[in-house]
Amino acid sequence: MKVRVVGAGAVGTVVALQLMGHGDIGFIVDEERRERYSQGLVINGRSYAFPLYTPAEADEADLVIFAVKNMQLHDAIEEARPFIGESTAVMPLLNGIDAEGELEAAYGPGKVLYAFITDLSSNHQGNETTCFSGSGTIVFNEKDSRRSSRVDRIAAFFDEAGQRYTVPEDIIHDKWWKFMLNTCFNTLSAILLADYASISANRDFIRLVRLIAREVQAVGLREGAVLSQEDVEEMIRRVTVLSDHGKTSMLQDVLAHRETENRYFAGAVSRLGRKHSVPTPYCDFIQIMLEAKRYVLNI
Repeated sequence: MKVRVVGAGAVGTVVALQLMGHGDIGFIVDEERRERYSQGLVINGRSYAFPLYTPAEADEADLVIFAVKNMQLHDAIEEARPFIGESTAVMPLLNGIDAEGELEAAYGPGKVLYAFITDLSSNHQGNETTCFSGSGTIVFNEKDSRRSSRVDRIAAFFDEAGQRYTVPEDIIHDKWWKFMLNTCFNTLSAILLADYASISANRDFIRLVRLIAREVQAVGLREGAVLSQEDVEEMIRRVTVLSDHGKTSMLQDVLAHRETENRYFAGAVSRLGRKHSVPTPYCDFIQIMLEAKRYVLNI
């Protein structure tokens, strides 16, 4: 299978490494990143020379994986466009709930799988990624949760490569579950500068998580996604089992003085709350608090 990955960060490099050797794997880059990555991408202290392709060198891919941040998606869509053909499947591994809609608007709804990645703990800085876990679990399916022939082909490829995955019966529910996890844990961890080890030992952190989760449940219900209390408890179990010193992506961004995805997490809950007249005071507060923190840190 010919796979092209957009985004050589904490997600893209780890997934590409897992798939390497089991297909035609390469990164889509611009000229500046080609120069920067030409000496290799370092994963857990070892340098790997992945093939790099600019839009001018595009060939039609079987699968294009988007592993960028939400604020980079607009540019990534244009860079990847020459690689998208009639039979190309598009798989976004972005956090949040907005990426699939943007990709459908750009390429057409028939191209886009609904997807996300979980159980991945990795830090990224410059050209170096440190992974504290395996390559994570990719969760994907068609938007209507119908297991199609292309889903089966990708699943077979992942099996061959040893990439963990699940094909859920309700991908919209599962995407909202991951969105709840990101909203509850990423922003709080960035405000409190808490790595996974700190989170797992902090009962007051988890009390806040439950309060924020109630707001995600409320707006999700208005959007057609039913998140149960068991979903909340499973989310907490999945994060608190990570007792290493890995960091959420938003905490990594704050520490590296990069723009965060705050408006796509707590900010999205606030936006949907206004849309549906649902009060979201905790999400309103943590969104503003993180922006205030970034101002103080001059990010």
